[in-house]
Amino acid sequence: MRFSFATLDLVVLLSTWLPLSSALPTLPPLADYQIRNFQTINKIYQFTVYPRQEAIIAQVTSDSIPELEPLFSPTVSGRIQEIGNFTNFRHSIEYFFGLAPRPQGSMYSAIVEAELTQFSSDHPSIAASTVNFKVALDNPSKPGFGAPGTRTYTYLKQTGFWHFDEQGRVDYYDLYIPALNEFATILNGADFNSKLVQLLATKQICQGAQKLCKGKNTQYHPQIGLNIGGVLNALGLSPLLDLPLINQLGLGSLNLGELTCFAKLSAKSFGTFDKLWADTVTCRIVHLMLAEVDPDDHCEHVGPTGGGKCVEYPYYDRQFKDNTLFGDTRRFRSASYSTLST
Repeated sequence: MRFSFATLDLVVLLSTWLPLSSALPTLPPLADYQIRNFQTINKIYQFTVYPRQEAIIAQVTSDSIPELEPLFSPTVSGRIQEIGNFTNFRHSIEYFFGLAPRPQGSMYSAIVEAELTQFSSDHPSIAASTVNFKVALDNPSKPGFGAPGTRTYTYLKQTGFWHFDEQGRVDYYDLYIPALNEFATILNGADFNSKLVQLLATKQICQGAQKLCKGKNTQYHPQIGLNIGGVLNALGLSPLLDLPLINQLGLGSLNLGELTCFAKLSAKSFGTFDKLWADTVTCRIVHLMLAEVDPDDHCEHVGPTGGGKCVEYPYYDRQFKDNTLFGDTRRFRSASYSTLST
């Protein structure tokens, strides 16, 4: 066998490198609580992958959800920036699984993969993580869904801190979703800065609200004397000059309750998905998704008053009321660091 000079150089290089590689320090084995905390968070996120969340959503009004009992404390509460506070088990579950993109209405998308790309847990009661959700932008109910080349994807990130009780269940969380407005734009294929898109989204909310929120949950009752002309006038639209826009809006298809809703909501700020704790249309878009899961809880949030959710929250209340939410301003600081000053 003959060797070239280049081959000999490679042999020399490997002979000098291999002993060094074998001398690298080995990592200590993971503690049981580290494995447990990782698996708990990972299992929570795996339930957001379509269609796994459907079984959870079907039980959301039940007294217990067996699949989640090992994962969440019955008294769990947390914050998701910039969506809101979820101060009990039921609302937390509705957030984690009711807002996970899934086929509903005209929304043809779903989470198809959830990967924990960052994770650390150096204390039994605390962990930090980042998850990347892979979202398919077509209809999972279509034949051939999932076949190579049949769909396109986008991604959503969530990062933050978790706290676990003595049984290893999540009892507090403080999480953040960056660039949510940009994600919503990609997911819907719509420019939410466009006035037409904003008005069409408002119309869809009103149609959805009247369909989902019935009986005692009805939020928009027909307003006597309201007509399309008055609504157009309030919007600053002219039946002659703005006829193409008016035709695109299709307000003539709305019943009186839907028209009442449209008149009330189109007078509000449309808002942004990067700040949903507000008296805006975007906040009501999110809570309409939750109303599909639990109308008794969320229809009032879609209504004209916002039901205590879609209302204006001051900056301090949104960001810093940790004592109220977590019972401690240092809930996610381990006892090892409690003596360190800041």
